[in-house]
Amino acid sequence: MTTTPSTVARARRLPRFAGALTVLALAAGALVATAEPAAASAVWVGSAPAGTKINPGDQVTSPNGQFKLIMQGDGNLVEYGIGNRVLWASNTAGSPGAIAVVGKNRALDITKNGKRLARWASAGTVNSTALKIRADGTMALLAGKSVVVNWTTYQDRVASGNTLLGGTVLRSDTTNTRILNMRTDGNLVQKVSGRVVWQSRTGGHPGAWAELQSKGNFVIWTRDASRKKVALWTSRTGTAGSGNLLVQVDGNVVLYGAKDTRVWSSRPVTGLAWPVNGTKITGKYGDDRGAGHVPRYHQGTDAPVPVGTPVYGSGTGEVTKTVANDASYGNYIVVTYGMTAVLTAHLSKIEVKKGQIVKLGTEIAKSGNTGQSTGPHVHVETRRNGTLVDPLKNMHFR
Repeated sequence: MTTTPSTVARARRLPRFAGALTVLALAAGALVATAEPAAASAVWVGSAPAGTKINPGDQVTSPNGQFKLIMQGDGNLVEYGIGNRVLWASNTAGSPGAIAVVGKNRALDITKNGKRLARWASAGTVNSTALKIRADGTMALLAGKSVVVNWTTYQDRVASGNTLLGGTVLRSDTTNTRILNMRTDGNLVQKVSGRVVWQSRTGGHPGAWAELQSKGNFVIWTRDASRKKVALWTSRTGTAGSGNLLVQVDGNVVLYGAKDTRVWSSRPVTGLAWPVNGTKITGKYGDDRGAGHVPRYHQGTDAPVPVGTPVYGSGTGEVTKTVANDASYGNYIVVTYGMTAVLTAHLSKIEVKKGQIVKLGTEIAKSGNTGQSTGPHVHVETRRNGTLVDPLKNMHFR
């Protein structure tokens, strides 16, 4: 589908080594091969103590239950986020009857009939005490208050039809740089680098929750003395249709409607627009494509769209290059917007000429599957003063 492997982070089986261990497990989506969550026979809320055996159907949840680590009947240990979005998996499916063991030996093991299938651990002398699921979806094996193993799982988007309960935190990536926190006092707060940049100003309502309605509205609710629902805040997007709320790496929180276009954002949208309509991403900037690939690390970001999808100008700029039949990029265009150049590649048709001035919304090409491509998509690269930069940090979805 793309020129790079999927960015789904599959958890590795890791040996013991000194110090605390961090497992980089990114939001996985539907590409992780897992079964649906089983009905739980035992539930540990917040954490499970060391010595716990998590049997098929059992689960450990975050304090408010929005993030769930479930031992599935197929042998896979899976963390699900809001809307059953897969955030992490042990990749031990195909071993029905396997269990997870929260050891006192600073290890989380997947075992079957006494045989260890996978382990996440770190060396040390202090016994581990609990496996914790935090309010932002991250997981940690603890020794007292110290982290022995840390899973940097996260959820950056929530689909319509779901809710954010008090205490839940969404993040744009594995860091805490950009977060959206539905606080337990009822206030929905966005922070960038620790600074509040937007808030709903609905504090003072413990128990309030946020709902992404199927018709497109984003609402914060509470209940009055008679238990009747009362809206505290709304995005006023009730005709946008079912979509997604996304905490973006550009520091904005954006609500996308049924047409996958922006209908509300927490901050003013500035800068360059994404070249195609839609928010779906496959290969990301910096992905390690493995030995043998030149360049090994992905230089852009891929948007999986059908052949013939319109590709648009990202603002007012000049077409500085058009190339046909390049061995790697296929047909591609470079448009320069001030100090930033945007390349779109693997096109089926180029519709502009070098030197032409384009504007936001000018159709410049049709997407395709040309050059070194394994499936229809648009490859997007951005260069600032000639230096490659992450497209998703320098452009916004339409």
